[in-house]
Amino acid sequence: MIKHGKALMGRWKIALGLGFLVIAADVRAQQSYPAPGASYSAAVVSTPGSTLSVLGGITGEGSNTEFASMAALSRVATRLNEVGLDRAQILRVRAALAPRADFGGWNTAWTTFFAGRTPPARTTVYSSGLSGDALVVLDVVAMFPVGAGHPVHVDSARATLNPNLRLTGPASNPTAIVSTRSGLFLSSGALPSPNLDDPTSLESHIRSSLNSLGRTLAGHGLRWHDAFFIRVMPTPQPGRPEPDFGAWAPVYETLGELTSENAPPYTLWTAPGFSATNRFSEIEVWAVPPAPPAVFTTANSAAENPLLRMSGSPSSFISNGATIAPNAALAWLSGVVAPAGTAPEDEAAVAVGIMKERVTAIGATLADVAELRVYRVAAGSEGDQLAAVWNEVYGAVWNNEETNPHKPVRTNYLVGSLPGGRHVEVEAIVVLPPKQF
Repeated sequence: MIKHGKALMGRWKIALGLGFLVIAADVRAQQSYPAPGASYSAAVVSTPGSTLSVLGGITGEGSNTEFASMAALSRVATRLNEVGLDRAQILRVRAALAPRADFGGWNTAWTTFFAGRTPPARTTVYSSGLSGDALVVLDVVAMFPVGAGHPVHVDSARATLNPNLRLTGPASNPTAIVSTRSGLFLSSGALPSPNLDDPTSLESHIRSSLNSLGRTLAGHGLRWHDAFFIRVMPTPQPGRPEPDFGAWAPVYETLGELTSENAPPYTLWTAPGFSATNRFSEIEVWAVPPAPPAVFTTANSAAENPLLRMSGSPSSFISNGATIAPNAALAWLSGVVAPAGTAPEDEAAVAVGIMKERVTAIGATLADVAELRVYRVAAGSEGDQLAAVWNEVYGAVWNNEETNPHKPVRTNYLVGSLPGGRHVEVEAIVVLPPKQF
């Protein structure tokens, strides 16, 4: 049995001293904070009012992981080139590897691809499965240089119903061009209802998750045509050895109908998730307001960061939505894991401690975290015994009236495995507070 409780809090105090040195470096108006010894940056900060390019579902196939990974990264380069960007302007890459993929091959392709350049932030996890023959699937956020002007000019871009969002590339999974001058909206992961008419249908689970997100968007004055990225994480169902990736296609078709045929980019991969509760999908959405949100027209003395508003049930330990003010500077953090050899029950505290040091290094605090993503590997013969440990660590630094009442949006997702045999990986998007004189 994995122990937790008072001993954990002692470990938490020690964990804060285990971070990496981070030193700012300029990359075409982006600020990169390297993590010494790592092949990626600890964090990359996008400039206030920047225009983002967002891609999802970039797959790589091949005879081995290095080849497949280079194929995926080359496709990223091609898509970015189509909008006038290159790999030097990437802020963060998230990679999901197939169960049979080799992390070393992925890392070799990564270091080759970014050789001679400051690498972006990165998160890598193992999925339960990817569509087709893919060994890796990527989602990517890049930033247009400040000199690109506003709105940025992209010949192939097509307008949407939202003036701050344009799309280019294939309609089946396009590239989004997103202005942050009216702010952004980020959601927590949404699970399906536990009471579905057809609980055996993965399509029903996905539609239920999206209906929940639709209500969240509407509660913030947004609609589906304001969405610019969706992350779809279905869970393999009992008695079905292969995930039903085809269940997403009719749902995405409906999304096209709701957006005047301008459905946003998405990433799709499977992981164990919350199958133990018979809910087989978890989905998140990023959206851009068509106009500056009214919530920022008046001051909120309760807000730790005046550029960030959280929403949701007061009784919940997380927020269901994060509204980010226009022209905010954002820090895109890499996934953080504890050093090799850390006891599984200590990993969460150590990883959050490292994250705290990185957030401090960029001039922010954990109260400025808009979005927190947690990837966990279930451990223990009696089930996910690390869940209680994670919840206690979370409660020590967020949703805590004594230390930090702030509640970020959060997705807490079980994955098949993590590189290096780790059990917890955490990543974040941080809203930098206004600079003081």
